[in-house]
This record gives sequence, structure tokens and C-alpha cells, in this order.
Amino acid sequence: MEPTTAADAANAAASGGISSSGFLLAIMVFFIIMITLSSRSQKKREAEHNKQISALQKGDRVVLLGGIIGTIVGFNQEILEVKVSENTKISVLPSGIVSVLKGNTLQQGDKK
Repeated sequence: MEPTTAADAANAAASGGISSSGFLLAIMVFFIIMITLSSRSQKKREAEHNKQISALQKGDRVVLLGGIIGTIVGFNQEILEVKVSENTKISVLPSGIVSVLKGNTLQQGDKK
């Protein structure tokens, strides 16, 4: 017996595979897993960055948000003083530091 309408054909095809509610459930589970994994990795990166920021010392070379590279020359409460050229010092918040340079390599936030 052949289906008489397009709706009958769709129902016949659906009955042979996963139901629409099962498919929707599988998609929802997939998205929940992806969101959980991405938030975990983000928290891990954030904790690592915070650890690096708290370990900063005078003389450390850092990369700032705008891509400026400088050397830390002082700390004033929650503000860092960064020397960016011979006679130029700027004050930045710790959140403005993207990465710390050790030698000539980036320690965090490598952009490949």
C-alpha cells in the first residue's frame, strides 16, 4: 500500500527512524554538553590568567590589551606602572594585561 499524501509519506519515513521528539532531545543534550565543556575551559583559562597576574613582579615583560609590550616598573595598590619606552610609563589595571612574556615567547594568550 502506497502513501496517498505527502503527510502520510512523511509519517511513514519518520516511523522508520528516530522520532522528532527523540531527535530534539538528542540536539538539546548535545548543546548542553558543548556549553558545559566550553564554560569549563573558559574558567580554567581565567584561573590560569589570574594566577599569572598575581605572580607579576617588577621587571616582567607584559603584553597589554592594545598589543603594547612593556616592562613592569612599579605597583600602586591595584594599578601597575608599565614602561613602554625610554621615557614613557603608563598606568594600567591588571585586567589590561593579556599575557606575560618570558624571554621572547608568550606564556598565555598565544595567537597562532
